Amino acid sequence: IVDVVKDLIGNPTSNIVSMNTMFFNKPPDTGSLTSRHPLHQDLHYFPFRPSDAICCAWTALVDVNRGNGCLVVLPGSHKSELMPHGYPKWEGGVNFAYYGIQKVDLDAPRTYVEMKAGDTVFFHPLIIHGSGANRSDGFRRAISCHFANDDACYYDANAKADDETRKEMTEMVEDRMAK
Repeated sequence: IVDVVKDLIGNPTSNIVSMNTMFFNKPPDTGSLTSRHPLHQDLHYFPFRPSDAICCAWTALVDVNRGNGCLVVLPGSHKSELMPHGYPKWEGGVNFAYYGIQKVDLDAPRTYVEMKAGDTVFFHPLIIHGSGANRSDGFRRAISCHFANDDACYYDANAKADDETRKEMTEMVEDRMAK
């Protein structure tokens, strides 16, 4: 995986660092559609830039398909800018910190990324993507790791975040630090 990441965002002398790793354990949906994740750009969540110094490796741990909420991407959207995010106005609501792009073209072409267990997809942090509800009886499991090369550097993301996101992320960090 690191060799592919280095081909995508590195050069022969680049140091590649794991910046963020997540385990996804998407449960079967209860009927409220809260297992879906709105269309978003991962860069919205990260306090480091530039975007071309970042790459995600997303690995399916079980077979992933439209029935259990596979990734959906808008091809070519990685060439766009970071768009404003917020909570979508969905009936039944959305999970905490599941921000979505506020003005996305819902008619844009989409690709559903169906995968076998062990398959890995690599993508840019500006690609617009999300996932549907898990309508199966099992958990949809995957792991992702965002890597950055040594051109990436931290900046004050709170200075650039919208007020709602800044407030929620600050509260989440303070809550975790207090435990």
